[in-house]
Amino acid sequence: MDDGDRSELEGSLRRVEALIADLDRIADPAARAPARELLELVLELHTLGLARIIAIVAGAPGGAPLLDRLAEDPQARAILLPHGLHPQEAEARIRAALGRLRPDWALRGIGVLLREVRGGTAHLSATAGGNGRVDAAALRAEIEAAIVEAAPDLDDILIDGLDEPQFAAAAAGG
Repeated sequence: MDDGDRSELEGSLRRVEALIADLDRIADPAARAPARELLELVLELHTLGLARIIAIVAGAPGGAPLLDRLAEDPQARAILLPHGLHPQEAEARIRAALGRLRPDWALRGIGVLLREVRGGTAHLSATAGGNGRVDAAALRAEIEAAIVEAAPDLDDILIDGLDEPQFAAAAAGG
C-alpha cells in the first residue's frame, strides 16, 4: 500500500469515527434512534457477508495463502477488524509485529516479550541490557504504536519492566 492509499484509508477511518460521534450527539431521540439502528443493521449485514466470504476463501483450494494476504493488507485489515473477522488472532499479529522490530531492539540492547493476550489486553515485558540507556517513555510509545498497528482491536496494553532502573534513569535524564 503506498503512502497515498494509506493516507486516504486513515482519513476515511477518522471520518467514520467523527460521523459516529456526530450521530451520538443528535439531541432528538426520535431522529437518533433510527439512524443508530440503520448503522447497526448495515454493520451486521456486512459482518455476515464478510464472514461468509472468509469462510468460502478458507475452504477453497489455496485459500490459506489468500487469507494471509488479506490479513497483511491494510485496507482489508481495516474492514475485517471492526467485525471481529481478522483471519489471525491478535496474539499472532502482535508476535509478527514484535518480530519485525526485534532486530532493531537487539542492536539497542532491548528485549520485548509478549507474555499473553487475554481478555482484550496484551501483557508484555521489557528488558534492557548493555551499557546504553533506554528512554522508557520512547520505548513505551514505540511498543504501543507497533501493537496498535497490528491489533487495534485490543482494549489495553500492559508493559512490565519499564520502571526498572535501566529504564527509569534514562527516562529521568540521568
